Amino acid sequence: MEVRPEGRIIVVTLRHEIDLQGADAVTEAFHRARTHSGTDATLLDLAALTFADSTLLGLILQTKAEHEQARRPLVLSGPFHPGIQRLLDLTGAATVLPLADTRDEGLRQLHTLLSTAAHHEAP
Repeated sequence: MEVRPEGRIIVVTLRHEIDLQGADAVTEAFHRARTHSGTDATLLDLAALTFADSTLLGLILQTKAEHEQARRPLVLSGPFHPGIQRLLDLTGAATVLPLADTRDEGLRQLHTLLSTAAHHEAP
């Protein structure tokens, strides 16, 4: 797992397998991302994630709600491993989570959201 700022966006990269045993580290990473000063949005890069269970999905849904409350954009990026895509599809999470097919697409989505928000805040 890696948490690294890229300009105004902080990128949380999840790798390999994450289940109940990794929940505390993921929770901490998501918190650090949401509260990181100097960034205004979060990208969850799941391209290298090969396994996740309902524990991680619950944490992602929770962090989505926390990001919404903080008015901080969040996007999940792939390409998603078939098992991850299946988890998102079967649970219906794919219909409520902001998804991007690639990291670059996710970054573009977030830059667009940040630009739109800045435009709406201008007098």
